[in-house]
Amino acid sequence: MGKILTSKKIAALFAKRLEEDNLISDVFDYLGFDCTLRCYIAPDALDEKIRDFYKSREMEQLIAVIDLIQKGKKMASIDEKAFLRDVKQYIVDHLNEGVTVEEVANIFCVSYYYLCHLFKKLANKTVNQFRTEKLLEKAMRLLLETDSKISDVALSCGFDNFSYFSEIFIKHIGVAPSEFRKKYADCTLHPFYEFEDMLLAIKMKSLHFLDGDKGEEETQAVSYIHVHDPSEAFGTFLHEAAIIEYEGVLFASWYNCKERELIGYTPIVGRRSYDGGKTWTAPEVIAEDKSEKILYCPPVYGICDGKLYMLLNQMVSADHMHSLDLYVLNKETDKFERLWSRPIPFKLNTNVFPLPNGKLLLPGRIAELDDFPTTPAVMISDSGKIDAQWRVVKVAENGLLPDGESLVHPETTVICHRNILYMFNRNDKRKVPLVYISNDFGESWSEAMAHDIPYRESKIYSGMLRDGRFYLIANADRFNRSKLVLYLSEKDELKFTKQRVLMDCESAKGDMIKCHYPAAVEKDGMLYIIATADYAGEDMRGRGAILFTVDLSSL
Repeated sequence: MGKILTSKKIAALFAKRLEEDNLISDVFDYLGFDCTLRCYIAPDALDEKIRDFYKSREMEQLIAVIDLIQKGKKMASIDEKAFLRDVKQYIVDHLNEGVTVEEVANIFCVSYYYLCHLFKKLANKTVNQFRTEKLLEKAMRLLLETDSKISDVALSCGFDNFSYFSEIFIKHIGVAPSEFRKKYADCTLHPFYEFEDMLLAIKMKSLHFLDGDKGEEETQAVSYIHVHDPSEAFGTFLHEAAIIEYEGVLFASWYNCKERELIGYTPIVGRRSYDGGKTWTAPEVIAEDKSEKILYCPPVYGICDGKLYMLLNQMVSADHMHSLDLYVLNKETDKFERLWSRPIPFKLNTNVFPLPNGKLLLPGRIAELDDFPTTPAVMISDSGKIDAQWRVVKVAENGLLPDGESLVHPETTVICHRNILYMFNRNDKRKVPLVYISNDFGESWSEAMAHDIPYRESKIYSGMLRDGRFYLIANADRFNRSKLVLYLSEKDELKFTKQRVLMDCESAKGDMIKCHYPAAVEKDGMLYIIATADYAGEDMRGRGAILFTVDLSSL
C-alpha cells in the first residue's frame, strides 16, 4: 500500500506552477475533490484560503488550501451531471436578475472557486458564458417569434443599455439584432434548441414541411399490441425492429441482448402474424453467434421478384460495422437462409426503397471497416435486384456539420416526391433536425438543411402510402423519446397537415417510459408501426416491441 502524501508534498508537485491561473482547478482534480460531497469545510473559509493564495502566490498559502481540502470528509455519492443541471436551471430561472456566480455558489452551499472549476469541467464553458448564451437564446427567439421592438427585446433580456446589447449580440451572433431579424426570418428555432443549435440552424437553409394552419395534433393515443416483451429466454433488451408485409403475413424482426445494448449474445429474432398483428408466432432465431465474438444489428426487409429478403449487419463491437449480410426466405423450409456476407461497413436504417428509375436504394450510414459509422450514405442496386451488387454513395462526404462538428448516429430515412429524394437525418451532436436533397435519385446530394419537424435524438421513419400520401414517424418532444408522433401529408404533397400521437409516455397509463425507433408498413388500408418500448415498472423492466395499428381512412 502506497504512502499517503502530506499537504506539503502535494503542494511541492505544483511548485513550478504557482503563477498559473488554473492551478487550483488542477488541485481539485488531483485530489478528486468534490465540494458537494464534503462536510467540515465551510465554502467561505475555503474561498478565503484560495483568495489568499492568489494574492501571494506563495507555497505556504497553497499548502493551507490543500490542508483544508484534505480535512474534508466524504459523506455520500452524487451525480455531478445532476448537480450541473440544477445549477443551470437556477441560472435560467433567474436569468434577468443579474445573479452573480458568488450568489449561485452561496445558494448551492459550495465554494465559489469549486463551482467555477466544476462548471467549466462539465459544461466546457464558464458560468458567465453560459448565462450570456441563455440571454442571447432568449433574444434570438424574441426577435424571430415576436414583433417586439428591438429595444424592448433588449430590456426583456436584462440589458438596460441598448448599445451594449447590440455589441454583445454582434460579438456572439455575428450580425446586429435588426439584421438578424430580417436575414433569418424563415429560420425555425425549435423549443429544445440551445445556443450552439441556434448558431448551426442559422447557418443553413431552412425548409418547411409542416402546415401551421392544418397541422394540429390529435392527442388521443393509439392503442397498441405487445409483439415481444423482455424475457428470460431472449433477455431484457430489444432494439431496432423492422416490419414488412409479404403474401398477407406480417414479418417483424429485431436484435436481442440479455441486459444491455449490443453486449454479449446478440441474435436477430423474428416473429410473424397471420391476423393483422393481433397474435404472433413463437420467436425464431434468424442469425446468431453463441461465442459472442460477432454481434448482429438491425435487420431490414425487401421484396424483389416475389421473394422476401432480409439484410442485416455483423459487428465486431457495438456499432462497429464488419459486414453486410443478405438472407432470403426459403419457401420450402419456411426459414431465412444466408445468401452472402460482404465486407461493407454500412449500417442499415430502413427497408429497401424502390426508386422510380427501377433501381433500389438503402438509406444508412458508412464508416471504415470495423469502425463507427458517422457519415450519412445510401447504397444503390443499379440492377434493381436485392441479391446483386450494391454500391455506396456518401451523402455528407466528410461526416461533418456546417459548424465543423461531426455527425453522431446520423440515422436516415428517405421520401421520394416528384422524382426528388428527401433524406431526413437524425442528428445527436446538435439538436437541429436535418434534411438532404437529391435530384438524381441518390447519385449526389445537397448540403445539409434545417427544417421545422421537431424530432430529435432518435430514429425517424418515413414512406409513401398507396393513395399518394406521405408519412413520417418520429419522437417529437422536448424530453427523451417519451412521445412518438405520426405525421401525414395530403395526396402528392410533401406538406404534413395531420398529426396523430401514437404514444405519449408521460400521460399514458402503465410502466412505459420511452417509445422510439419506429418502422412501418402499409397493409389493407392500415399502417402497422412497430416500435421499441422501454419499461420500468414492477411487472416489466427492460425493452420490448409494440405494434400500433392506424386506420388510414380515419386520417
